[in-house]
Amino acid sequence: MPTVREITSILEELAPLALAESWDNVGLQVGRYDREVNGLLLALDLSIPVLAEARQKQANFIVTHHPLIFKPLNKLRFDGPGGKLWEEIIAGGFIVYSMHTNFDRAADGLNQYLAERMQLTQVEPVEEGAEEYLKLVVFVPQDHTEQVLAALTAAGAGWIGNYSHCTFRTSGVGTFRPQAGTHPFLGVEGEHTSVAEVRLETIIPAWNRRRIIKAMLAAHPYEEVAYDLYPVAQRIGRAGLGRVGVLAEPKPFPAFLADVKTLFGGETLRFGGFHRDEVRKIAVLGGSGGKYLGQAKRKGAEVLITSDLGYHDFLYAEQIGLALVEVGHHTIEGVGLGKIKAYLEQSLLLTPEFKARIYLNEEKIKPYTLF
Repeated sequence: MPTVREITSILEELAPLALAESWDNVGLQVGRYDREVNGLLLALDLSIPVLAEARQKQANFIVTHHPLIFKPLNKLRFDGPGGKLWEEIIAGGFIVYSMHTNFDRAADGLNQYLAERMQLTQVEPVEEGAEEYLKLVVFVPQDHTEQVLAALTAAGAGWIGNYSHCTFRTSGVGTFRPQAGTHPFLGVEGEHTSVAEVRLETIIPAWNRRRIIKAMLAAHPYEEVAYDLYPVAQRIGRAGLGRVGVLAEPKPFPAFLADVKTLFGGETLRFGGFHRDEVRKIAVLGGSGGKYLGQAKRKGAEVLITSDLGYHDFLYAEQIGLALVEVGHHTIEGVGLGKIKAYLEQSLLLTPEFKARIYLNEEKIKPYTLF
């Protein structure tokens, strides 16, 4: 069976922890990285019924969207609010891990998945500037350029939007003098050496720099590799909250509402804001999207699908010419659990036997009822 560390490394390729909001608390909440995982249950929130389901399925690893711990705990009493939940977690030896705003923001996370399910094209984030990038420059002997380039791109370097393998190279001459005790790949100890080299430049996400640099160093023939990292001011990645894209054809607004209702399992919708007869450019943002109305409009969206909208959000949307469709918070984010399950099932690092022990929570959380 895989360990917690092996599974979390896969999850963090999908949703790097560095993408989370500063106020958020994502990653391993309860447990140890060296524990073996017997089975995995995906749930929106952790509750007593979710623990009972995990116990029944013999799944000791629970992955939730909303973190179990949002704020530091100064005491842990079993006779207070939430105490029974904690008592059962600890007594049952459960491992708890959360993927929240890092999954919302990820390039192929919740919001990208929602856009794909709505069959949107020309998709881009509603929120800009979520992902920090670095420029990596490495100096490589000419005959080894392709070898190092292949290692860099395989590790995740060179992505700009939907373009991969983005690099630039300049030929030149590198000089050095190997000192006593060195083992130079080219040249001789104590002698001045000139080598035909290539200055290879590419772009890397800051969260992934350790993996990329490790791959580069392993592929590079030199004993001491000369490379530079520079901060990049512009934000160029596909990560960010929300997505905006276009439908294949304009759609009458009542038909569009019917499609949204079907997509979210017949969920009762609220809609308002600016009245439109038809729509084509759509924004979707999982979770609470009230503060992103202006950004969605600036991206050209005609309608925004999101959750937790207030009275004044609908009034403001009418003023700026944006239609709004509200879906339940638990519904719009619950859809994303299927994406996480599919991602784990596609991993080559997990056995078929373990993949059969990855479950979606059957006891869906619905914190309110519409009368």
